Amino acid sequence: MPGLLRLDSPLYRAWTSAADLVIVNALTLVGCLPVLTAGAALTACARVTMDMARNEDGYIVRTWWRVFRGELRQSFAWWPPVLGVLALAAWESRAFVRLSQDDGAMGATGLGAASGLLLAGEAVLLGALVWLVPLVAGFENTVPGHAANAIRLAVGCLGRTVACLAVVVAPAALILWAPRARMATAWFMVLLGVAFQGYLMALIQRGVIDRLRETSR
Repeated sequence: MPGLLRLDSPLYRAWTSAADLVIVNALTLVGCLPVLTAGAALTACARVTMDMARNEDGYIVRTWWRVFRGELRQSFAWWPPVLGVLALAAWESRAFVRLSQDDGAMGATGLGAASGLLLAGEAVLLGALVWLVPLVAGFENTVPGHAANAIRLAVGCLGRTVACLAVVVAPAALILWAPRARMATAWFMVLLGVAFQGYLMALIQRGVIDRLRETSR
């Protein structure tokens, strides 16, 4: 038992990482409360979780706050448009569902096809977004430059993109398809959720991001 509590033991490192994720998640949720600052909060979360994925020790609160403040202004150039598009797509998806319920079979087929295209567009946008956030967190570039690189990575690293999207949608899928797990999922998201998702995506994206860091030096 004493060996398990050594500072270099796997159990101690796992416990420390879990505690760090709880702190990062709380900071990120608070940073997302004003909505317009959520882009900077997610960027700060991506930076800290990527450092954790690399096993780079640091002051997580200090790093999170430094990145949040440094990226806040730039985030206003990309986060509100992304948020607006996602909100519009969600509203249109709900509208298509309601119309398909009230329309005939032929109309429902057409609306279903339109809804499918809309969902595909949302997937493309989210696929670019899961790369945009770590790029903003780790590299200096203009917003159009980050966006273009994010689209290239989303397509060029399609397998990693799909894995990241699975991480993003997993909580919503649990809530929709496993009603008995809704309360547990909600509590998990409050305690660890966003930071844990960021950490999993950092593990998935780490190889690509590290290669980009090497080539940018």
